[in-house]
Amino acid sequence: MNTGTFYSATAFCLLLVAGALPAAAQTAPTSGQQPANVQAQMPARTEVLFGALDTNKDKALSLQEFQAGYAGLQRAIALEVRLREQFRTVDADRSGAIEAGEYANLVLVKQAGAAAPGLAAFDANKNQKLEFVEYLTVVHRLAASQPATPVKK
Repeated sequence: MNTGTFYSATAFCLLLVAGALPAAAQTAPTSGQQPANVQAQMPARTEVLFGALDTNKDKALSLQEFQAGYAGLQRAIALEVRLREQFRTVDADRSGAIEAGEYANLVLVKQAGAAAPGLAAFDANKNQKLEFVEYLTVVHRLAASQPATPVKK
């Protein structure tokens, strides 16, 4: 096996694991197997992730593509872990969703003040609460609308 093939195989295995991580974290399996919806999503997620890492689109990962992509995956996973922890912290009643009273306590909502859109603006399924995916939309939109914070030296 040459080095390029090794990195392609290694990256593919990492992508399988990383691609399954977010979906598996949302839905804990009841038995030793992954839920069917996670299994069905894995090939598509793997193709998307592999395609993102394969920057020159030659259907193989060079060492440089692998290293850059792996670092990016680590950052993305770390960010998702932090956002999930923030979500759990704001979900004071541990319902698995953020209700209106909890929404008002979000730091980004408080910072936006009267300019902050109401919960309904992000409630895609109209159930009057925010699930994690909807929360990500809140964070993305409100963080983008906040003025940049200067880096402390």
